[in-house]
Amino acid sequence: MNITKITYAVLTAAVLLTVVPSCHKDSNEVTPEENSFSNEGDNEEAISKAKIASKITPEEYVSMPQKFDEFTDKVDKFSNKIAAKIGFSQSGNSAVSPLSIFMAMSMAAESANGDTREEILNMLGLSYEELSNNIRYLCLSCNQILNFYNEDFKGEEKNMIKCVNSIWLKDGVKVKENGIKSLTTKYFSDIFKMDFKNSNVNNTVKSYINNETNGFLSPDLDLTPQTQIMLLNVVYLKEIWNEFGDELSFTNEKYDFVNYDNSKTPIQLLRGFFYRGRAIKTEKYKKFRTLTNVGLSLTFFVPNEGYSLDDIYTAEILDDKTPYVYEDDENKYYTRCLFPEFSANYDNEIQNSIKELGVKKLFGECDFSNLAEDVYCNGIKHVTRLEVKSKGIEGAAVTAMMMEATSVGPEKEKNKVYENFIVDKNFVYVLKYNGVPLFTGVVEKVK
Repeated sequence: MNITKITYAVLTAAVLLTVVPSCHKDSNEVTPEENSFSNEGDNEEAISKAKIASKITPEEYVSMPQKFDEFTDKVDKFSNKIAAKIGFSQSGNSAVSPLSIFMAMSMAAESANGDTREEILNMLGLSYEELSNNIRYLCLSCNQILNFYNEDFKGEEKNMIKCVNSIWLKDGVKVKENGIKSLTTKYFSDIFKMDFKNSNVNNTVKSYINNETNGFLSPDLDLTPQTQIMLLNVVYLKEIWNEFGDELSFTNEKYDFVNYDNSKTPIQLLRGFFYRGRAIKTEKYKKFRTLTNVGLSLTFFVPNEGYSLDDIYTAEILDDKTPYVYEDDENKYYTRCLFPEFSANYDNEIQNSIKELGVKKLFGECDFSNLAEDVYCNGIKHVTRLEVKSKGIEGAAVTAMMMEATSVGPEKEKNKVYENFIVDKNFVYVLKYNGVPLFTGVVEKVK
């Protein structure tokens, strides 16, 4: 099968943190032209060489910190907190990328010192040591080619996850070499010199983002001539439902999907695959998940009768770690999601949400002295686009025989119970890769 003829589910996000100058300068600082980490090529050359960062290797996995899982658990907790804080105040379906926001704020923490750094770290729920020891591995694990389950796709590299960091510096701005080195070695950050007074600056950045996301996202970030430094993160994900690339089928019957405004839209739902486990049901909501080819989990939270998205889109509910029940004394459970195609997006400033989580100094009396003196953040913009479609494959088979030692004789054969988890109402969703939320949002309405 020719993979180039298939359309896939695609998700992207971009976060920028723009820093503008104060009045005072430090003669001990170095300019981009004077340090060994600056990019000496012109902007077009820098854009053309943008590529996926190095894949994590088996050797890298072995060398990961023993407490990396504890680190990703804390990233997950922050992700749920920031997603719920941003909420869904904009009309329509929303998508935020907690990973992209986490990366941008982590770069800010690396660049800051004193109370400014402490406020950012407190919001992230991490110590500087935890962040410093683990961030490189998070970058590596979030830059992967996702075709490796099928040798037929080897070398085509069409499906991937990318998490790309960059630093954009005004020509002549004085920066600290140690700060630049930290951002390039720990965060794999590219560095670009930029004349922010140039009328083409926004088009240049737009082209860069467009290139990094394979043409899927090209926002105008409205950069001003006063900008001195921009920290930019771009997340891009392209994935299929399973290794063969065929699409999920739709249900024969139509369901009356209940939108957020209580209107109803008759639609056919996509048929996911059966996975071990039974849907979790609470007083306020029910939830279950479907998986992609490489095991990304897409979890749906559906409000129960009498409750709404406002009641369930909270950090506490997103944090719920109640395990799925896979079997009991009599049965083994298998559940599949029937869910709609949907798209979602976000394009707004998020600094107020960041402030409400306790980060104040960054936007005022900012100590950004690990990277540059006398600057402060005047805005953080978050832009996303998300599409979940039918393209992928419907059929796959895995046969595995697991034998366990027992001292009480063979286990009684259990019934296999198959159930459907029907997403026929406005819902919250979380898409994770290796336990890290890439996208979180709500679907208020379907077409």
